[in-house]
Amino acid sequence: MSRLERAAAGTLTVVLLALLTIEPAPAAVGVAVRPSLPSYKGLNYGVPLTQDGDWVGTAWLRPSAWPAVRPAIAADLVFIEQHHLGRVVRLFIALDQLMDWDRSLGFRGFRAAELAHLDETLDLFDAHGIRAVAVLYDQEVISSPGNFRFAALDGRHAAMRDGYLRATEEFLARYRQRATVAAWDLFNEAYASLGTGGGRPRPPAPDPVSPGYQTSTVHSFLHDLYLAARRAAPDAPLTVSDATLYFQPQPDLTLYDDILDFYDVHVYDDHPRLEALSHTLDKPFIIGEAGAAVEGDAFTDQRVEPGVVESILEQGRRAGALAVLVHSIASQNVFPATRDRLTPTGEVLASFDAAQASRSEWPIVLRALSLVHFVTTIGGIWRWRRTPVAEIAAGREGLWKRPSGSAWAAGP
Repeated sequence: MSRLERAAAGTLTVVLLALLTIEPAPAAVGVAVRPSLPSYKGLNYGVPLTQDGDWVGTAWLRPSAWPAVRPAIAADLVFIEQHHLGRVVRLFIALDQLMDWDRSLGFRGFRAAELAHLDETLDLFDAHGIRAVAVLYDQEVISSPGNFRFAALDGRHAAMRDGYLRATEEFLARYRQRATVAAWDLFNEAYASLGTGGGRPRPPAPDPVSPGYQTSTVHSFLHDLYLAARRAAPDAPLTVSDATLYFQPQPDLTLYDDILDFYDVHVYDDHPRLEALSHTLDKPFIIGEAGAAVEGDAFTDQRVEPGVVESILEQGRRAGALAVLVHSIASQNVFPATRDRLTPTGEVLASFDAAQASRSEWPIVLRALSLVHFVTTIGGIWRWRRTPVAEIAAGREGLWKRPSGSAWAAGP
């Protein structure tokens, strides 16, 4: 081999070695990262309760609450797995509860005990093959240690605002390799809880309130938050969940273009209509919270909620949703804190995508209208109950026989 040939061969070897050692480039800012989720159906956890069913809110990682919360999380995950309720759970971390905080300077670091409790929580998720959509910030209960301190955006607390960006970057740099987390929700319902989009009153009205900042102020912060998160976790799917998109016939998507990779749309509606979402939204989407209307607490009414959840699950799939997460474990809509049974809503979720008879004593009757339809057996007779609520209140029931095959027919 000539000297020229040897030189060329050496150069080729160097090039090949360089190509073999180059790592894939991280996702560029502005390039949407699609979440990879292990199941279509799942749950919006919200925050864990204690083992006795007590509410601790976004203080659940604090040492004062953890001894009572940890066994509840473990039992919840066992129950979810055993009853086939899905392998995706949306969990509020509420980063403020992990922070050391200075009134003037804002974020000063993370608390070791709270981080250890979060690590233990994620280990429990891993043990059951359940992945999380993890929520970093929430503004809902002002008195909670996990509540976002919205004074950071009032234009007079620049150090606090910068501290939140630094905290986000530091936290995600620590957890970016944690496969337990399928996606990060940077801020729960930010436009509603910080701006005017959700129609919330201002403090000192009772929670939930909003400081009512201008949309431009909220968007600017969310954009900076997204950039901080992307720097720390270049390949992580990021979103900012939204409570108003579903109800807007023509939403202004420029408010979302540069703050998320996929949409997390929240749907609370007694008569859901999801067919337009796939045409309205320009990125992949999940239904991160699904249930009946919040007004009148219909989403907690087991006469209404099961049929609505069934409808959202079915419509969401047709509309192309990546996941539908039913609200919620914390409100005990799906199963009570005693974990001794599924609610009718829980039965709908367990039965979805499964043979109904093998899952539940409350099989679901599939019908076209947005009504609650479920049946049970009493003395061998299949009984059908439905909404509107007025019909249930009047004690009306339809009697059904279960025919051979999968169809249903009215009984005498």
